[in-house]
Amino acid sequence: MTDRTRSAYDQWARTYDTSPNPHTFLEFVDVLATLDPQPDETILDAACGTGRYTSVLAERVARVAGLDFSSKMLRIASERSPDVDFRIGDLRERLPFTDAAFDAVLCAQALKHIASLGPTMSEFARVLRPGGRVVFSVTHPDMSWDGYDVREPGAFVLDEHADIWHHRMVDYLEAIRAAGLFLECTVTVVVSERIRHMLTEQSFRVVAGRAQILIVRARRARDGGRGR
Repeated sequence: MTDRTRSAYDQWARTYDTSPNPHTFLEFVDVLATLDPQPDETILDAACGTGRYTSVLAERVARVAGLDFSSKMLRIASERSPDVDFRIGDLRERLPFTDAAFDAVLCAQALKHIASLGPTMSEFARVLRPGGRVVFSVTHPDMSWDGYDVREPGAFVLDEHADIWHHRMVDYLEAIRAAGLFLECTVTVVVSERIRHMLTEQSFRVVAGRAQILIVRARRARDGGRGR
């Protein structure tokens, strides 16, 4: 991730958990359901931010590690979950973990900050055990922002401060295939009552039912080989 993007998240860290964020609020339940964490598993929360998902995973699974490139985000995450193994790292680079270290990798709302998805997905595959899975969430490639108006816009507008790439569905699928993973499922999360309180009433009437989040689950073959 670029220095500009790192600086943006460092600035945002202090208010990240209190800023209105329809994306993270809308997707949370479905992301966890798609990940389906099990008590005996070891899971990596890649681009964990302030630990929104990490803290929940720490209560459900045997071991959790969190990775982020923003030291200020990680400071908040470690205060929230002091027993979690948090490390600083960039998703564009080799992850600071051994091969086949995790049963699952979660990456929520971070791939938009990466220009080339291939190396990142390959690193996710490398740290997965045979049969392990990666679950990631992104803004749905088909989402339309026309008529989408929040009641209380946050003081920090991410796309004004960070570098964002708008990947197509085919880009995600190609990165999965090239990493030797196979696509297991996709989930489309639509604008629903979960975020009605965040949108203006007029906006909600217009955009309700519109695709907003895409969740993807891909898996490494159980024999350790390449996916189909």
